This record gives sequence, C-alpha cells and structure tokens, in this order.
Amino acid sequence: MIRKLLGPVTLLLLTGAPAFAQQTTGTITGRVVDQQGAAVPGATVTAKSSSTGFTRTETSDTEGVYRLSALPVGVYDVTADLPGFTTISKKDIEVNVAQTQAVDFALKVASVAETVNVTGASPLIETTASSVGGIVDPRTIESLPLNGRQFANLAATIPGVGLGFHSDPTKSTQYSPQIAGGNGRNLNYQIDGGDNNDDTVGGLLQLFPLEAIQEFNLITSRYKAEYGRSNGGVMNIVTKSGTNRPQGSFFELFRDTKMNAKTETEKITNVDKQQYRRNQYGGSFGGPITRDKAHFFAAVERTQQNTFQSVSTNGLFPSQDGIYPTPYTESLVTVKETTNISTAQFLSVRYGYNQNSQPYGVSPTTPQSGWGLSTNKFHSFNLNDNYVLSGARLNEFIFQYADFANAITANSLDPYQVFPNTVSIGQNINTPQATQQKKYQFRDDFSWHVSGMGGLGHDFKVGVNFINEPHLFLTFNTGTGDYSYTHLDNSLTGPISVISLNGGSAEANTPMKQYAVYWQDDWRATDRLTLNLGFRYDLVTGMAIDQSKNPNFVILDKAGKAGALAGLAGFEDFGKTPAEDRNNYQPRVGFVYDLEGDGRDVVRGGYGRYYDFGYTNANILFAAVNATGIGAGTVYSVTNSNGIRKTDGTFFKVGDPITSIAQPNEAGGALPLNSHIASPRIKQPYADQVSFGWSRQVDAATAIDVDYVYSRGRDLGWRPAINQRDGNPSGPRHYSTLLAAYGSFSPASFTIDISNGRSRYNGINFGVRRRLEKNVQLSAWYSLSSARGTSGGGGDELSTANIQNHLDPFSDIQFGPAGRTDARHRISLAAVLHAPGGVQIAPIFRYRSSLPVTLTEGVDVNQNGVNNDIPTEAFAFDGFDANHNPIVKSLGSCTTVNCGRGAPFSQLNLRVSKGFRIGGTARVEAIAEMFNLFNALNPGGSSSAGATGFNGRRFTGTITNKTPNPDFLRPLTYAGDFQQPEQRVGQVGLRFTF
Repeated sequence: MIRKLLGPVTLLLLTGAPAFAQQTTGTITGRVVDQQGAAVPGATVTAKSSSTGFTRTETSDTEGVYRLSALPVGVYDVTADLPGFTTISKKDIEVNVAQTQAVDFALKVASVAETVNVTGASPLIETTASSVGGIVDPRTIESLPLNGRQFANLAATIPGVGLGFHSDPTKSTQYSPQIAGGNGRNLNYQIDGGDNNDDTVGGLLQLFPLEAIQEFNLITSRYKAEYGRSNGGVMNIVTKSGTNRPQGSFFELFRDTKMNAKTETEKITNVDKQQYRRNQYGGSFGGPITRDKAHFFAAVERTQQNTFQSVSTNGLFPSQDGIYPTPYTESLVTVKETTNISTAQFLSVRYGYNQNSQPYGVSPTTPQSGWGLSTNKFHSFNLNDNYVLSGARLNEFIFQYADFANAITANSLDPYQVFPNTVSIGQNINTPQATQQKKYQFRDDFSWHVSGMGGLGHDFKVGVNFINEPHLFLTFNTGTGDYSYTHLDNSLTGPISVISLNGGSAEANTPMKQYAVYWQDDWRATDRLTLNLGFRYDLVTGMAIDQSKNPNFVILDKAGKAGALAGLAGFEDFGKTPAEDRNNYQPRVGFVYDLEGDGRDVVRGGYGRYYDFGYTNANILFAAVNATGIGAGTVYSVTNSNGIRKTDGTFFKVGDPITSIAQPNEAGGALPLNSHIASPRIKQPYADQVSFGWSRQVDAATAIDVDYVYSRGRDLGWRPAINQRDGNPSGPRHYSTLLAAYGSFSPASFTIDISNGRSRYNGINFGVRRRLEKNVQLSAWYSLSSARGTSGGGGDELSTANIQNHLDPFSDIQFGPAGRTDARHRISLAAVLHAPGGVQIAPIFRYRSSLPVTLTEGVDVNQNGVNNDIPTEAFAFDGFDANHNPIVKSLGSCTTVNCGRGAPFSQLNLRVSKGFRIGGTARVEAIAEMFNLFNALNPGGSSSAGATGFNGRRFTGTITNKTPNPDFLRPLTYAGDFQQPEQRVGQVGLRFTF
C-alpha cells in the first residue's frame, strides 16, 4: 500500500512539482483589489526582511490573490505595485511559524508614481485555517518568568494547555504540555521541521538553549494533513538565525538559600532549611557572513544546581533518614548557518547538543540507597532547503540526523523493600537500564496555487516523510542485586505479599521505519469562506516482532491457533501471524468563515482522524527483551495477598531463608523472562477529534477566543496483568489452569501488551489575548474539561496494575478519570506591563482544580492475589487537622478506578526587570524573579514518587486482619520536593545584549 501511495508523490518530486510548506516558515497571502473591490491581476507583491535581506516576490492571479510562501519567521515590509496605480507598502508585518497572515491591498488609480507607506500591526485572527492553538513569540519568551528556562513551559499561556512533569523518571526535570487529556507523550515536537520525539517513552527529546529559540507554534486541535505522528497536538519550534547586524547576548541567573522559603517536607521532618544554589548562564552571538546573503548564529547555556531532599522512613530505618544531595547539571549548545542562495532559494543548517545528569527515583520516603543516577546525551543535525520553482510554487526538503543515549545506574544492590506508607529502601527496581536512539529523517513537502476551480483558488499541498531508526536500543535489568519484598503493613516483622528476584542481562534492539504521505487542499471558496481538506496515511514498521523465542508467547500462540482463546477479551490477536498496522487512513476536513469579511469575527470547526506513533514503552519494549532468547527477567516469584507463610505456618519475614517458604516458586522456566508478551498485531493509537470555535477582535490589540474540543482515543497501548487467581491468593492462576495443555507460564503473572486502551476528552476554552498596546500585553484563559481513559495516568500513558476483574478486564469500571490531567477547571493569566522608569513587570498565574487519586481498599477484597481493589466509597483530600493529619471527605460511591480527588494547585510567578542602555545598541537588563510568590504548599502533585501524589491505600494488613491506614490520603510530596513545582524561590540575574 505504501509503495502505491509513494509512487505518485515521488513522481511529482522528480518532475519539479510546485510546492509549499510551512512547518518551519510562515506565509503572507491576500487579495489585491481596486477602489470598487474588483480583482486586480498582475500586481507585483514583494515581502522583504530588512534584518536579513531576504526577499520573495509574487504576482496576483486573475482573482487578485497572491501568496508569498515559505517566508522565514520574522518581520517584513510588504509592497504591492502595478503601473497606473498607487504603490502601497505595509510595514512591520510579522510572520509566524506555521501560520498564514492575511494582508489585503486596495490600490487606487494614480496619475503619477506615488507610494503610500502604511504601518500597521499584523492581523490578530487567522482567517484561512480552522486549527486551534497559538503562537509564543520572542517578546513573550524574553519577558515572562520562565523557571528553568524551558521554553515549553510557556505553552501554558495557550488556552486549554496544562503543565506537568513528564511522568517517565528518565525525564524527571522536564515539563510537559498537557493537551486533550494527555501528559505530553502524544505530541509531535518539531525543531526546525525535524522530528524531536522520544520513541522509547514518548514526549520531547532534545532541549535547546532558550537564547536560541525564535518562537513556537502549538497547535492543540484540528491540525492539517501535513502534521502526523500525533493525536494530541503539534509543537513547531523555530531556532534563531543571524541577521545583517552583529548581535549577541550574555546572561547569568543566580539562586541562593537566602532567597528561598523552607519546604513543607523540611518542616514535617523537622530539619533546617537546606542549602540551595543554582547558577544558570550562557549567551548567544550571531551576524552576517555576507550581508544580505549568509548569516550565522550560536547559543550556549549551562545549568548547575545543588539542592537537597529531606528523607524520612517514618521510623522504619532511622539510620537511613537524613538530608541527601540532588545535584542537577545540564549543557546546551546550538549552532546555525543560513544562506539566501537566491531570491528563490533559502538554506539553513543547524547542529544541536544537549547533555544532562540528575538523580533518579528521588522521594521524601526513599533514602539515597534507593535512588539512581540518570545521564542523557543528545546530538542533532538539521538541514532545511526551500526553493521557489516559480511564482508561489515551492519545494521544501529537510534532512535530520539525531541520536540520544540514556543510562541509569543503581546507587546500591541492597534488597528492595516497599511498605504501604510508600517508604522504600534498597536497589531501585528500575536500575540499571539504558536506552539509545539513532534516527535519520528525510522529508519533502510541495504545493502550488491554482486560481478559480469553484472559488477564489486552491492551495494544494503534498508531501512525504520517511524516518529510519535502525538503532532503538534498550538494556533493562530490574533489580538483579538481591530479592525484593512488598510489605502488607508498616512494620519490619509484618506479613509480606510479594517476593521476587531477577536475573540475566536484558538487551534488545527494535529498529523502526516510519512512512507518511499526505495531500492538503486549502480551498478559498469565497472572500469569507475557506475549507481545509486533507488526507494522510502513516505506516510504522518494526512493531510486529518475532517472539518465537519467548516460551510464554509460544503458549498463547499455540492456544490461539487451537481456538482456546476464542471470546477471551485481550487475547483476540494471539494465534495470528504477526503483522504491522496498515490501515492508518486519516481524513481531515475543516472550515473557517469570516462573518463580516474584515477578519475581525471568525467561526471555525472541523473533524479529523489523527494517528500517533505508539512509543515502544507502551507496546513492545519489554516484550522485545524476551524475544531475543537471551534470557533476562524473573527467576523467583512468590505472591500471596494474605501474607506469604513458611512451612511451619508462620509469616515469612525479611532475613528468613527463602527455602522456608511453603508456596512454590512461580518462575522456573528454561529462561529467565520478564512478564511481557506483546500482541502480534500491535496497532498505532489514534484519536477522532471534533472542534468548533469563534474568535472576535474587539479592538486593534485585543481578541477573544472560544473553542470546544472533543477527542476520542482508540487503540492506545495497554499492559494489563490479567493472569490472576480465582478467589484464593495462594491458589492456581486462571489462565495457567485454562491453558495448561499448551505449557506452563514463567513467570506465571504475565502481562499482555495490547492496543485496547481508550480515552475521551471534552473541553471548552475561553481566552482573551492582547498584544502589547499602551504598555500592556495580556494572555488569559479559562478551561472547563473532562479527561477519562483506561490508562490510569494521562490519556497518552498506561497502567498495568489497576485491573479490577481479570475475567472482564475492559469493563466500564476501568474507564476512569485520567490521573494526571483530569482537572475540571484550569486558569492561566500572563501579562507584561511596562511601568514608568523603564521597569517591566510580568506575572504568570496558574490554577487547576484537584486531580484524581488512585484509591484502593488496601487489602485483597476479591482474593484474586492482587492488592488493587478499589473501595466502595470515594474520598477526597480536604486539608489538614491541627496535628497535620489529612482530613478525608466522602464523595459518595466509587464506581471506577481513580475515583478519589487530591488538592488543587496554584502558583504565581513574577518577573521584574529594568533595562539600562550603555551605548549604541548595547543594553543591560537587571532581572529579579520570584517563583511561587505566595509559597503555596501544593500538596500531592503528580510525580514518580506516586502517580497521583497521595497515599490512596485505605487499609493495611490482610483481609482477615486489616487496619485503618493512618496515612490515607496523606500527600506524598509538596512544593519544593524533587520533580515538583518549587516552594517560594527567588532568582536574580543580568542579561547583556548588543
């Protein structure tokens, strides 16, 4: 199928088909008319950038329509000229990435040559695209308080976009935009048009210096067919280029203990405020190589942070309580060269480097021995060439190479132990591990304009994208140093429910290839109505792995072929020949209608299907380790949710000989294996999206936006562990008995990696935006939304441990609120105020209502051997009593997973700065910033310490001897803890520019 689709597109490329692409550039389009409103064909329209000399020219067609395609992001003067008419030049038209600016000209007849210069702001509302989203421009990036200088944080200024931490601990310091119920793993991140996605755990891959970021466009819904591998949104980031004038910058930002508040965890553990030191410094330099022809730009940034985490084991291991350092370092480098080869051809080449290190698995209840160290290194090389063949016809070619290496080492090899109060010690069970990615991308986009054909004209666009990832590599050794133990109560001598040991050396390479073709028609039916029509096809190869060396897969394959799995939910594809998902067809249709014809009052809407790349961690990653036949995984496993007993009938305790356990070992096969068995027909996840919106420009600087967005996700990656027991925690497992004729599972508690996950998002956004006018710039929005799914976390994540009924694993009880993203209410307010005396004041305020909490009864109610049963009643955290114990409020019946609720979040960040001119263009800006100005505690959060940030276990002990959990709904973290937003933190700095 892909060859049939690629053929015609390749033919278009070879024959010099006209083209247009704007994933790294922008467009100016409009009509040229006379004084009576009639079309003026043959007018010459020219856009010129005074800063780089870049020039592009087009001639208006028979309908008076012109289109200046693929303009590098920046500010242009646009001129319309025709003999016999007054020449009109419109100044300071801002071109943004992936957006189309409408600039119309009304020419007057002139008896003598005359030029009229008009200085006016760019349009506030896009009148030719039905997509939902927004631009974050250089003024916003440089003016607002930006903690950690991670540019993606500013996505929270766009209506409907939340902000959280990436939930994979390998990215513990990385913020993620939350869109349509996802937590940032289902976005397509593009840097200068190149793929910048982590194919192992999803989300943003490489970071870049903030000094190198020109702007970004975040499209949250209804994106065109040119955008793929995303069912949650698209972030187009463009890096800076040099100009004709040498320009540079240097900055230093500094934090110290004296500028910080004491964290709540430090207060609870009764320790002094710990040392806090952070230096963030760097700079940039760019300028001409040849004036109006070639330019260079470079930026570098370095972060060195020394902070500490207070740890308490709640009296279990007092010798391991204490204060532990959590150092973080990061280096970022970007170098870019751009060349105006001719008025028709523009070339850019960019190299990026990113290196960082930080602790892994940090928690207020885990001492340093249970942590690890995570190091990451990234390289990328990007080449972008756009070439106008004639008129508005253009070809854009992008090549990118990127590689990434992550390694996580263990701090100790001590036995791992975890307790109901979330205390854990010993070797982190996810260490040691490593991932590596090498990616080659080739992309070509084309388009051409055709006038008429049932309206003012059509802008056709076709393209191909190919990503070859020959090295997508993993090593993962789950706590092979010693046994691991799961306690049923908060004592060292109480019952234990799980004992396991792993062995072998896990490694696997899962090479991938990604193909895409698309067609897009932006049909301007009338002056007021534009239709966005598109179709896209994506194919991923590499998911259908050969698992014939995995004995557990062989059992299911034999059973499936024999018909023994017929009618069993989740097992539908076992027994079938492995095959890739090839039916990824994506129709997209949208409309935008200018109600008054003046670009000030616009309605828009549409429908689209959007396929994502199913990152391997949600699908085949660990199954691929089993597929090698090398052997790595569980070598010993005994579980009993009523407590493991010895042969003498007493409870087993840590330190007792393993040989004294009465139950048999459930992992004793020919090979040590992890629990994962992947479906032979993994599907790529997709979402059907519908949106409707309205924008109104209320004055020259202000617009309001209202958008409703619906998204229904299907075929999401899921890993249910469903080989559970039937009412006896020490009895036989259901599928081990049912399929005994086909072999014995080892380990017995297997996990099937399948594509049965679902999600649903409903949201309405109300926004107000005001560009800088009368010393005020403003962005404010409110969102009312609901995000639900089977994943347990965000709609783009997965859970393996929340299955309530192994005989009906996909029932409605599994479809609950999304743990990281289902906040009913979100508010964002960002402003830049120019005060007297050259002082600039810029606040950002964010609020969200409480997130869901995963509640469990704490004991094995249905006696299936898994301690994850939800309670009959739902509860919410309602603050603290006088003794700082959590107050619990009833919410009524608990009918789905994630039925509890935690605490709301609020934070006000403030930046105050003042610039001083020191001669010529040189300027120094003094900066003072305060994050979390009012020192909100923000209990719970959402982190790797606990997916929902609260202790959701209602009881401890066993079904026959359960005890109310005194820590029920106690927050696991607070502001200022690792991987949490900060307590009140001050920062001062200087930024020198010239």
